Amino acid sequence: MLTQIADGVLIHQSEFCQSNAVIVPSRTGVLLIDPGVLDDELTGLADGLRELGQPVVAGFSTHPHWDHLLWHARFGAAPGTARPAARPPPGTGCRTRGRRPASPPR
Repeated sequence: MLTQIADGVLIHQSEFCQSNAVIVPSRTGVLLIDPGVLDDELTGLADGLRELGQPVVAGFSTHPHWDHLLWHARFGAAPGTARPAARPPPGTGCRTRGRRPASPPR
């Protein structure tokens, strides 16, 4: 679920780590900042973005911690700083509180 916190600024709060993905809509699409970690939460964020009817045109990570660098195939091609090199390699078995982070798009 997306929540508007200011004019032109939306967030999606993760239950894991209680971090926020920030969405800034524009005329051409949205800037997506720190999308998240867990597949089900990234899927929920992708659903919210679909409801906005705007594509993700830029992605940004506020800092290079593992929980700020993941992407989801439903966001489209990984733009900006959220590019394939920023995701954990497939098959690494990286787990978070018993839940698996999102799989990189193929």
